[in-house]
Amino acid sequence: MQTDPVSSLPLEQDNVNEVRVPRFLWQYANDHSLLSEAADDLRRYLLELASSASISIHTIEARAKSLVSYKEKSQKTNDQDEYKYSDPGAQITDCIAARAILFTSRARADLAGLISERTVVNQRHNPGDEKYNGYDSEHFIITSLDDHGDRSRFAALSTFLDQYPGLEIQLRSVAGHAWAEYEHDVRYKPGAYAELPSSKKRQIDQKFIEAGGMRRVMDSLFNDIQEILYPFEPEDAVESDPARLTEDLEGEESQVTTDALTTEALLDFAMERFPNSKPGPASYFERMHSQLDRLEVNTIADLSSALSAVESEEVFSFMDYPRPPTCARRLDDELLAAFGARYADQATEEDRSQLLRLRLRRVRGKFAIYSIIENDTASRAVPAARAVRDLAAIVAREAGIEAATIADAISPQRDDLRPSSHPRPVKTPQGVLFVATNLSRRWAENIMRQLVDAANGYNVAIDRAGDKLF
Repeated sequence: MQTDPVSSLPLEQDNVNEVRVPRFLWQYANDHSLLSEAADDLRRYLLELASSASISIHTIEARAKSLVSYKEKSQKTNDQDEYKYSDPGAQITDCIAARAILFTSRARADLAGLISERTVVNQRHNPGDEKYNGYDSEHFIITSLDDHGDRSRFAALSTFLDQYPGLEIQLRSVAGHAWAEYEHDVRYKPGAYAELPSSKKRQIDQKFIEAGGMRRVMDSLFNDIQEILYPFEPEDAVESDPARLTEDLEGEESQVTTDALTTEALLDFAMERFPNSKPGPASYFERMHSQLDRLEVNTIADLSSALSAVESEEVFSFMDYPRPPTCARRLDDELLAAFGARYADQATEEDRSQLLRLRLRRVRGKFAIYSIIENDTASRAVPAARAVRDLAAIVAREAGIEAATIADAISPQRDDLRPSSHPRPVKTPQGVLFVATNLSRRWAENIMRQLVDAANGYNVAIDRAGDKLF
């Protein structure tokens, strides 16, 4: 049976025959429960932070440093045989540490940005930028949580940060983690490497540098895969025109009812739309209501119209929630799917706007899997809505504006389309067409089929993820 290192320490007392234990070690021993709870809080905090932005985490671990390890670190010396820490209690920052492994370096950068925004960062660096040996990992030392309600929800973590000089967080991609784990196993654990002659060690070191190059290639390829699955298109970044929505709603006066969209009405709407989900925080609905108010969505009818082209189950599948989402989260994501970047722009809190923009790629389900084939030459793969616009331009060019016109989807007159479809102008040699952009995948593919049929024998086809669609 192992001896608990905490209980094995002798009491500090005046008896000269007793070994005196430094006060900082006693404090650490007495904080054993707090450290464990704070480490659990840290793991939960990072998971929630990633989930709030729909960032997929491969694995995440958090631990509290053992008393024995803490004591050993406090006694480390430098090359001059001087203690490295003159005041260990105020200088050791890895009493609690977490490591999150993400699938791509892009996801790592996204989570790193959130950590920088939501915490007080004392230090952020990547040791690989100095070593040039292939290592690649973001290292943070944080000293406090920005409030956002986090201090009350993560009480042990907040208490720890009030009493200790900070904690450490590492973020790696899966490729970077594979490199780091094997390099550590080879170089730093007792074994064959330590016994090799210098020439052989240099060979291994060079191989790790080459593996670091391959790691960079893997990170780049994984990022490319993510970009294909969840492309970040210009309209996601800059399509922000609240006035356009105002015009849209003015065109739907016949559908407007006297049911005002209050925070309470928004909650009722969400619970009716998602009957199997828990409601979620009231503050969430207050923020959503505020954003909708700035978008001039003032009634339940306006809200229903805005969400008319959003398929709940499709958005749910795109999001890949790590745990059952609340009504608030599901409605928030569907509003993001309906309004895109304009919805994110209406968030007054910068951190919320940041979260919404990070979720935008995923929530819109913009899988770039459609290619237009003209005269046996395939275009690059694009999302469904973009394929509809490109195909409409081709049909207008080859067969005329009238051939490309489809009721409720494509028209030379914007007023012919439903405002809730958020028409977008597309220039063609025959003039401007307005094309609906708020399209479900099923609707988009139906429009593509009609356009191909209207091409009047022109050699055009649609490929979906490698298979001929039309």
